[in-house]
Amino acid sequence: MRCSLSVLLLLLLSVRPDLCRAQGAPILLDGLTDDWSAGLASYTDSNTPSSGVDLLSMQVTNDDHYLFVRLTVGMEIDLLDDLVPHSIRLYIDGDDNASTGLAVQSGYGAEVQVRFDTRTVTEYFGTSANASWSTLDLVTLPTVTATTFELAIARTARPDGVNDLFAAPTCRILFRETDGGDAMPNTGTVFSYTFDTGLIPAPQPISVPKGQPSQVRITAWNVLGDGITTAALQDEFQRILTALAPDVIGFSECVNSTAAQVKARLDAWLPIGGTGWHVVKDDFDLVIAARWPIAQSWTALSRQFPALIDLPPPYATDLLFTAAHLNCCTADATRQAQCDAFVQFVQDARAPGGIVTVPTGTPIVYAGDLNTVGWAQQLNTLLTGDIQDNATYGPDGAMDWDGSPLTRAPGVQTDARMAYTWRNNNSAYPSGQLDHLLYSDAVADLVTSFTLRTAVMPAATLSALGLLAGDAAAASDHFPLTADLAIPLAGVDVRLRALLEGPYENGSALMHDSLRAQGLIPATEPYGALGFPVANDGGGEHVGAGVLSITGADAIVDWVQVELRTPLTPAAPFATRCALLQRDGDVVEVDGTSPVHFEVPPGDYHVALRHRNHLGVMTAGPVALGPVAVTIDLTSATTATQGNEARKPGPDGPLLWAGNVVRDGALRYTGATNDRDPVLVAIGGALPTAITTGYRQEDVTMDGRVKYTGPRNDRDPILVNIGGAVPTATRTEQLP
Repeated sequence: MRCSLSVLLLLLLSVRPDLCRAQGAPILLDGLTDDWSAGLASYTDSNTPSSGVDLLSMQVTNDDHYLFVRLTVGMEIDLLDDLVPHSIRLYIDGDDNASTGLAVQSGYGAEVQVRFDTRTVTEYFGTSANASWSTLDLVTLPTVTATTFELAIARTARPDGVNDLFAAPTCRILFRETDGGDAMPNTGTVFSYTFDTGLIPAPQPISVPKGQPSQVRITAWNVLGDGITTAALQDEFQRILTALAPDVIGFSECVNSTAAQVKARLDAWLPIGGTGWHVVKDDFDLVIAARWPIAQSWTALSRQFPALIDLPPPYATDLLFTAAHLNCCTADATRQAQCDAFVQFVQDARAPGGIVTVPTGTPIVYAGDLNTVGWAQQLNTLLTGDIQDNATYGPDGAMDWDGSPLTRAPGVQTDARMAYTWRNNNSAYPSGQLDHLLYSDAVADLVTSFTLRTAVMPAATLSALGLLAGDAAAASDHFPLTADLAIPLAGVDVRLRALLEGPYENGSALMHDSLRAQGLIPATEPYGALGFPVANDGGGEHVGAGVLSITGADAIVDWVQVELRTPLTPAAPFATRCALLQRDGDVVEVDGTSPVHFEVPPGDYHVALRHRNHLGVMTAGPVALGPVAVTIDLTSATTATQGNEARKPGPDGPLLWAGNVVRDGALRYTGATNDRDPVLVAIGGALPTAITTGYRQEDVTMDGRVKYTGPRNDRDPILVNIGGAVPTATRTEQLP
């Protein structure tokens, strides 16, 4: 039997109540709690203390390795400090025996006390003694102020180095806030949790090698006291950097390491030819290294070092990258000022004039050891542009080009459900998420991100990457944080025009937009689900906000698929893009106005246009395409197309042949796989005058209705287009 909790009312302490087994869960410890479901073991505290911090609720669950606890309190605090005064303590009765350990409250004999404000762990196996955080493998996130925290404690923990903390299948858990006298649960009640021994799915490993050569890999790494130039650590650094193979690196704590020294090591470890790595250093400890030239860098910001990376073709833009190492520990005011100053820098960079100006759409990446402890506002400022000292640093401003905040890359460890980036078993602080990578997702897509902690990686993975299990911990107390970004390529643009026969309104040079008017056009392109081929990141396009509300000649008729095919292999798409067809024949991007854009190198391509129930068409020869949009007018008879009679003559220009209901590249009225029978089947198959509505393949006239007989039915165009006289005739699509 499973239940969410066991809350035991101790009327008779000598009587042991029955326990219910709780529910395990694959919790990702990242400081976010969206993966905690309501069905997990929980306790809600109903008392409100007159002083101190109010303990509101807790949830408990486990996987094969950890006990997880979610704690919610009544005000924003820094759990691991006294920034907001508190005295929250966690007690664990790991052997489910109130007569052993510390008698902290009725029904509890705690083997461990964790006092968070002083970061003290005390074990009570016999004589009490202080223990290290590492003996519990305890992790608490976030490391900044919040009202909800998640904790992990290893199920194999031995606080005294000898005895198992969790010596029984059930443990008892208690929180107390001694300043205000709050307890959770209250005196007279015990919260017990029985470990779920069922199979919890293992974490899905994150692959280290980069997926596509065109992705830009960025690594941020605090190398702990010039570790990268320390002779004894050269092997560890070489193995890790070789395995990561980054394109841009932001190093910190390179106080005594010169740019030349870092370059020499990178040139030896990761040779790239030519003049080798491009490396610059600020006036303290930050070093930026890139495979490409560094056009400019700025040293005016405290503990932050922006640089403009000159990305080569085929990238459409350069990259504004900032390496950061904000002040540590209790320097909250200093860190906030540093964050305010960076927001001011970004506002200057996005506006013409000033210290720096970058073109609109230049990707912005900010990464490094941000020392995110203390107030959460500092990270919030970097993300949202909410400056705290406006008198000094000017007005608030959006951080991304579309007016939205920057986005934080997850940075989960490759082979563990943990997102901490710093660990020092000899420190007074437990492991924490101190390193972050923020990026402008309006102009760059995150493909993957991860923290490389070799200690949790399987032996086979380490061997394949040329790593050793102890490499990351030996190199630094910070683990390298890496992200792969898809940055827009220069690409090519096509201004395409075409008319579909199905919705064409004779003599008007327009098509009707009945599907749009009836709200039937899907927000996401339909071609992937229909099995049309995709290539070069095509597929999955979404229509822009408000585009389907446009009326008149620019109203949307339907989705189409545009394909580029190379002269050497014209039978297969080299790149695909789903786009929108307007009533006047213009084929536009999902924003409703722009020419169709492909992120492929400029060159000569055949251009093909396909529709879900019309025969496709392709240019007879390759067309020279580049970043300046080229117009291809398939409504003009002078535009040569592949094959014979690829388009149907019309009064306003050629049309794409309608009726390819079966979508096999041929129009058939009779015989196997004919296009007529599906129309009859769609309306029910028995009553030929019936009508079916919706967004359907059988709707040849594209008016939102499938009809077999009567005016504007969907059967007659098929017969007409195969010739109208011999029903066994066939018309074939003229694509190779």
